[in-house]
Amino acid sequence: MLPIAILAGGAASRLRPLTEATPKSLVEVAGKPFIVHQLNLLRREGVERAVLCVGHLGEKIKEFVGDGASFGLQVAYSFDGDRLLGTAGALRHALPLLGEAFFVLYGDSYLDVALHSIELAFQRRGLPALMTVFRNEGRWDTSNVVYDGARIIYYDKRARRSDMRYIDYGLGVLTAGALAGENAEQPLDLAEVYSGLAARDMLAGYEVFRRFYEIGTPAGLAETDRYLSEGAMGIGDHTKTYYEEVAAVAAAIDQSAIERMIGMLIDLRDRGGRLFILGVGGGAANAGHAVNDFRKICGIEAYAPTDNVSELTARINDNGWPTVFAEWLRGSRIGDKDAVLVFSVGGGSEKLNVSANIVEGLKLAKSVGAKVIGVVGRDGGYTREVADACVVVPTINPAMVTAHTEAFQAVVWHGIVSHPKLLQHEMKWEAVSAVAARGGRDCDAG
Repeated sequence: MLPIAILAGGAASRLRPLTEATPKSLVEVAGKPFIVHQLNLLRREGVERAVLCVGHLGEKIKEFVGDGASFGLQVAYSFDGDRLLGTAGALRHALPLLGEAFFVLYGDSYLDVALHSIELAFQRRGLPALMTVFRNEGRWDTSNVVYDGARIIYYDKRARRSDMRYIDYGLGVLTAGALAGENAEQPLDLAEVYSGLAARDMLAGYEVFRRFYEIGTPAGLAETDRYLSEGAMGIGDHTKTYYEEVAAVAAAIDQSAIERMIGMLIDLRDRGGRLFILGVGGGAANAGHAVNDFRKICGIEAYAPTDNVSELTARINDNGWPTVFAEWLRGSRIGDKDAVLVFSVGGGSEKLNVSANIVEGLKLAKSVGAKVIGVVGRDGGYTREVADACVVVPTINPAMVTAHTEAFQAVVWHGIVSHPKLLQHEMKWEAVSAVAARGGRDCDAG
């Protein structure tokens, strides 16, 4: 994941007297210095490296956080020096530590969002910067952004417009080039950089749906303290986050890999080959369902070894777990006309001896010239290494990798079996609906 710059150099004058001798990042919130909450959240989201851009009482922040090891992070520091540089100037000063692209977060903001999906959006847009936005409608602060669903059309904190519905969320992604300018040594505010990029149609937008929390004002501090004291995420928050992540996975899925799988399955059917579907746990349940769909909807002869409990358990009992799929495939006389489809979260690992049954099954399949396709998660594992086509479900939230991978296995195969080039027999309710739309003629659905 990209490194993150945390802008923590402000004087925090609105929080005085709390901040006369304590930097804002160390103000106590829910029983801990605020930066503890920030760094723990960033680590949860997969961040590995952070750069703290500090000024006012910055040495105290460095003394408390140290090298970041206690938070599971690598933390470096960039000090403003004798002259305040402004938020963008501080980032420019820190570029040697940040590299070519990085997240940027305001030091007084607590933003519980999936960073990986934001990074993917930034990479896809191909613009020098991205701003996250929230549809604020003037509720928690004054809205300051005009957003068209893809790009920031207009951004200004002072010159308000009636069509401003969104607010700068406090998290962005920048390239080093976005900070380039003629007066590199002059103080510069990040808001000016964003405004200039928006005016040149060079600022991507990304909408988030969970409200922001901040400690920049006494009221904001009190509200954030309550939120974090109550455990931050409630039932509704989890549900909202889950479906935000679902949308992010769907947007990032490799559609070209799915198209390659469809092409291979068309060829498989044309040559009279069979499809063997391998999965364990949730993948086994998906395999059984998919067998039905490929046989009934697409006319492809399909089988799953986990559907025959008697044979499966006998082979496990007699020969062991690692070889169960390979021996089943061997007993089925798998050949070069056939294909194997894998549903797995990790894809199997020979080195770690994880899902060895999938690994051994794929070794046999490759040895006889059968095609291998898969829908897997994490890094794809052994399946991705040997597959002729493989969809790796993007990891948006590491804590939800199994849930998203197994859910999207179903999304992917349903998209495949309903593809016009594979679909041979309409699904029941679509057929019923079509007949009903014609006035009920030939309708015998009951």
